[in-house]
Amino acid sequence: MNLRKGGPVSTVRHRVQPAPATPEQKKRASLLPENFDWRDVEGVNYVSPVRDQANCGSCYVFASMASLEARVRVATRNERQDVFSTQDVLDCSVLSQGCAGGFNYLIAGRYAQDQGVIAEECTPYRGIGGECTRNASCPLTYVRDYYYIGGYYGACNEELMLEALVEGGPYPVAYEVYDDFDYYTGGIYEHTGLQDEFNPFEIVNHAVLLVGYGVDEETGKKYWTCKNSWGGSFGEEGYFRIVRGTNNCGIESMGFVPVYYSSSSSVEIEIERIATVPTPGLHHFSTSPNLPFISPVIVESTSPVTFI
Repeated sequence: MNLRKGGPVSTVRHRVQPAPATPEQKKRASLLPENFDWRDVEGVNYVSPVRDQANCGSCYVFASMASLEARVRVATRNERQDVFSTQDVLDCSVLSQGCAGGFNYLIAGRYAQDQGVIAEECTPYRGIGGECTRNASCPLTYVRDYYYIGGYYGACNEELMLEALVEGGPYPVAYEVYDDFDYYTGGIYEHTGLQDEFNPFEIVNHAVLLVGYGVDEETGKKYWTCKNSWGGSFGEEGYFRIVRGTNNCGIESMGFVPVYYSSSSSVEIEIERIATVPTPGLHHFSTSPNLPFISPVIVESTSPVTFI
């Protein structure tokens, strides 16, 4: 089961809590919609299809590629609907650990920035590592930058996760899969058997794509909506909901965002309207005074290279 989850369980038992939200962060989060899902924004779906990693601990690659696929869709208003190759990462990236698990930060971030990603049809998924056979004629797509939500590991929290999701699009998160999750068929998952403290950076063993959030009408319980990579028969047609605001299973400990920058105000306004963000000021969230968060945009090239 560890292979399917994406990595082995750690024995480290020291909890790192999400960073406390500042008054400013809470205020910005309060302006966001109560319910939001990138699969249905004014009736439009910006999330790529659910896939199946099979018996390979490649969840970190699937979550990484899914985030890039979704953000390209958001940036182009679905004019581009890429599905990127996970097998190419397994075969060609020195930053991956193949089917033994790995890190979104290195794949959706460093690898996609340095080497670029290619289409699924160029190197179809096999579920095992192999020799790198990347075809030079396959178009490449690169990211411009990447960062942990909050700016560094340990600075993440619910409010910043909400803001990053609505402003920029879906992104990878990681959490610990416990045995009861294997039996999840629907509803809002909440693991209640955990008693000991733990370090979520060490113990999280599965990466997925965060696509939305909401509040259950009947119970009032807050939740995240995530896209898994265990096929469409899992959970809620390949997706699951997990309780929000309590860092359940470490889900709020280390959100990661591939960042896209543009000086095009027309695209910013367009994306802002898609995301139904109520105030333009939210598009100036930053991890530092010199690093403004800008809505995604594709920069086309006459050569088979695309920067996002």
